[in-house]
Amino acid sequence: MAAAAQPVPGQPAAQTSWAPTAKVSVGALGAAATTLILVILKANNVKAIETPEAGAAITTLITFLIQYWVPERK
Repeated sequence: MAAAAQPVPGQPAAQTSWAPTAKVSVGALGAAATTLILVILKANNVKAIETPEAGAAITTLITFLIQYWVPERK
């Protein structure tokens, strides 16, 4: 059995932050915005997004693009 890592004297202990990063927060915003856009398009009889699969694919792509553009928190 491996020994547990011991803290080094004189150095602060590493803290785990459960706060969402900017990338996670923006991903949720991107998904919500895409959902609204799809509803508006459907209300205007745009036929390209009639299936749930197409809506999910569009949401995934837009969320990825938005998260890709947001820099990591330092």
